[in-house]
Amino acid sequence: MNHLSLGQRIRQARKELGYTQNELAQGIVTSSMICQIENGKAFPSYNVLQALSERMQKPIEFFVSDTDANKRQRSSYTLAKALMASESYEKAYSLLKSLQDSPGTDLSEFQMTLSECCQRLGKFDEASAPLDQLLPIAMNNGDIPQQIKILQRLGDIAEQSGQYQLALYHWQKASDLLAKGDVDSAAKSRLLTSIGNTYYRLGYLDESLNYLQAAYESRESFLSLEEVGQMYLNLSLSHRDNNDYKQAAYFSEQAYIIFKSVTNMKLTTDVKRSLGVLLGKQGQTQEALSILEECMDLYQRDEDSYNLGVTELEMALMLQMSGDLEGAIERLQGALSKFSDNELETARAYHLLADMYRTKRDLPTAIRHLNNSLHLYQKQGHSVGLIEAMSLSVKLYEEWDTFNQSKYGGELITA
Repeated sequence: MNHLSLGQRIRQARKELGYTQNELAQGIVTSSMICQIENGKAFPSYNVLQALSERMQKPIEFFVSDTDANKRQRSSYTLAKALMASESYEKAYSLLKSLQDSPGTDLSEFQMTLSECCQRLGKFDEASAPLDQLLPIAMNNGDIPQQIKILQRLGDIAEQSGQYQLALYHWQKASDLLAKGDVDSAAKSRLLTSIGNTYYRLGYLDESLNYLQAAYESRESFLSLEEVGQMYLNLSLSHRDNNDYKQAAYFSEQAYIIFKSVTNMKLTTDVKRSLGVLLGKQGQTQEALSILEECMDLYQRDEDSYNLGVTELEMALMLQMSGDLEGAIERLQGALSKFSDNELETARAYHLLADMYRTKRDLPTAIRHLNNSLHLYQKQGHSVGLIEAMSLSVKLYEEWDTFNQSKYGGELITA
């Protein structure tokens, strides 16, 4: 008997009793799931296996006593998870791929693990594939929490790959399921936070605040300190962009306290930057610039190119407000060197450069930068930025008519 796999043992016991796959599955899982289990393409959870063993009137040990092959598979799977915990994702990926036909553990758990490993390695299409297989199974079984978990992960993968609208599509589907099942409060709060954060990134401030506020109302007993701090930080950013500086300052202060308490220096620096920006909004330009310079040093130490660029962009805005256009342009050019072409911040930087060169009356350069901004806003689906950039294009067209077009080579706004 030891040479038989789990699926083979279930098939043998079923046939000894004269059960069909449908009769064995009734009220426990689908008959197609029994077929997959017996053929080694799926692995039942403990609860499912216990229910099947009771129906077939055998102790669960009859089915789960490990063969040498099962021991090796489970050992390899455990090793793969340990490698992922140590961030050795390439080694974990190779090991998981070798187990794909015989995972030696619950298939849904294995596929979730494989998906996470692929996501960590930037293999986004490969990360989505196991989840796309699991979702219809969860739907057929009416497993609402599992559906939400899978949709959350699909959204995470889309968001990480820059597909923000697709991320919102998955998360909105998960949000629609919240009222249909008994959903873990932490999962609900994280889902709402993900939606709110992405709406903020896309410039939909009202929607962002609605979702973040809903997450905030159910937050503290379910989320880690770091997650609460991140939520406070995003609430601060949304309120700041809505010009509600009192609320923005409140949430920034709360986030700063939390991040300090968990000694998370990177996020503490993010909050410090947020506080610096608020001071600049309130007219305390020199103090704000000094704080942002300190943040630059910290991001430089961590080799965090993206946040270096974001900080330079914020400094450029302050320099523009104080009348130092040359300093602002220099900062924006520095920011552009740190962003990749598909970042929303790249579009924002080009937009600001266009406005600054317009102020300098260098219309050809302003138009060139505005074209770059418009194309990137369109690519990212950032409707608010696109509307604002189009508004600037109208002003540039109006001013263009007052100059000799041929002098500037006749470059037109193309987006």
